[in-house]
Amino acid sequence: MSDSKKSPFADLHEEAAMPYDPDAGGPGSSAAEGVRRRHEAALLALPGVTGVALGRSPIGDDAIVVYLRDASARGRVPAQIEGYPVQTTVTGEIDAY
Repeated sequence: MSDSKKSPFADLHEEAAMPYDPDAGGPGSSAAEGVRRRHEAALLALPGVTGVALGRSPIGDDAIVVYLRDASARGRVPAQIEGYPVQTTVTGEIDAY
């Protein structure tokens, strides 16, 4: 293809793709992430808990988010873990396909 018929996008170069390495540090390596990892198995073992993640409290602090099948499971979830507030969200059953 000659330069006169060259695509207008041919000279664009993007380096936005980043490799995924959860143990390499970065945003997912905060102290809150360590707390989530240490307690995830125990939280998921509670009846009615369908997932665990990181999120923010209503005032913007790091929080542990626990997803629940229904509101009846809320009483089994601690209010805080290692000083981090625990937020609960009722999602219903989560099915992986």
